[in-house]
Amino acid sequence: MKVYRLAKEKPGHYAADDLSGNGAALSGGRWNPRGSRVLYTCCSASTALLESLVHMAGLMPRAHYCLVVLEVPDAEVRKAYVPGLPPDWADIARDPASTAALGQHWIEQGKHLVMKLPSVVSPTDFNLLLNPLHPQMASVKVLEKKPFRFDARLFG
Repeated sequence: MKVYRLAKEKPGHYAADDLSGNGAALSGGRWNPRGSRVLYTCCSASTALLESLVHMAGLMPRAHYCLVVLEVPDAEVRKAYVPGLPPDWADIARDPASTAALGQHWIEQGKHLVMKLPSVVSPTDFNLLLNPLHPQMASVKVLEKKPFRFDARLFG
């Protein structure tokens, strides 16, 4: 299955097609506490755009971004971990501790490469989180990495 992510690219510092999950570990997120490596991906490029926009505070980004297209084995997506969602999973005011704990549990269990979750910004779409520590992560391939230009109209 093809999945998508928008990621920053800064030659000599970090690459948009880095699959280590280090970016999420540095900042933490809705589904992972700080220090836990996770790779956030989306089932569509447009959802990847929406997921990125909500973190930009309405400001046109100065960093260079790339759209990265990955191939995740269909078998791994079919057996994805699909957790029950805590009541506050879609809280937009903060990243709930309950969702980070759920993600941490998934990472620590190490049973599934993929965790499938609805997108908070587009709940009919899905995000697929990848566990970079899972043995099947080696089967995830970068298909394409291309510069992405944000349309200025998205920023008023």
